[in-house]
Amino acid sequence: MTSRPRRLAAAAALASAAFTLVACGGGGEEVAENEDGLVELTVMQITTMDAGPLHLGVEQGFFEEEGLDVTVQIAEAGSAIVPSVVNQESPIGYANVVSDLQAIDQGLDVQFVSNCCGTGSDPEADTSGIFVLPDSEIQAAADLEGANIAVNSVNNLGDLTIIRALEEQGVDGSTLEFTPMNYSDMPAALERGDVDAIWSVEPHRSISESHGFVNLSSNFVESFPDTQLGYYITSGAFAEANPEVVAGFQRAMDRANEYATDNPDEVRATIAETLDLDPELVAGANLATYVPGLDQDSVRAFGEAAVEQGMISEEPDYEEIFVEPQE
Repeated sequence: MTSRPRRLAAAAALASAAFTLVACGGGGEEVAENEDGLVELTVMQITTMDAGPLHLGVEQGFFEEEGLDVTVQIAEAGSAIVPSVVNQESPIGYANVVSDLQAIDQGLDVQFVSNCCGTGSDPEADTSGIFVLPDSEIQAAADLEGANIAVNSVNNLGDLTIIRALEEQGVDGSTLEFTPMNYSDMPAALERGDVDAIWSVEPHRSISESHGFVNLSSNFVESFPDTQLGYYITSGAFAEANPEVVAGFQRAMDRANEYATDNPDEVRATIAETLDLDPELVAGANLATYVPGLDQDSVRAFGEAAVEQGMISEEPDYEEIFVEPQE
């Protein structure tokens, strides 16, 4: 073993300016309407295929029908989104479930709003994988004991799901080492021998396959099948001050997830355009599951696992962290 990352804002700096706040301080910020009477709402996402339904929801007018003028603002990582949501620069944003739970564990004012994306039960359809070189001495998942694995961030969703998936294969999770790096840097690091394996999530999973790397584990499906992995979140203060805005977002997001499920080719097309990817590459990429609603059971499952892995100190008060959808 070896030793030890539609309404797309034209400029991120302008996106927060377009969202006009009329109050200051730690309370709930009220929103302003544009000249058409629509509430201007900035929603943050990252460069991932999981953003497809959000972009389609904007393109199809689902948010506009709820009185919302949504601007999608792109962040380089989910770690930048949580503080933006808490300070209401971006009142709603995406983060994976582990990051959400860690923010709540740190005492931040974060509440779950809506499902973003999840995984099913078919390993062949997983959006995630652990890859090695074709000539690696590691030939099976069980051989990864003691391996150094590249992940986009440590102490988060990647290592949590990898540890659980590999422990199902008899690997001692405590022997694994994780090295943080950008997804785009991982193939070269693997080929240089800097790490033994890399964790790839679509579209990087398809890129790893195009390099001829060998997938040893579909770690999302093998660890938490049929669960939600990511959510749209808001601050409790914003939700309290703007209940109808949040409810409108929930309804529109439900429609967007249903539309994305029924139109996977449109998801791929909008992601290829948004992320400037080769359409042929994206055409073969696996898609997440896009389930309407707010899956609270998945949050509980990840909360328990995150405590077991020492990623959060305790499970949250589940009665306090969900914005219950309105009928």
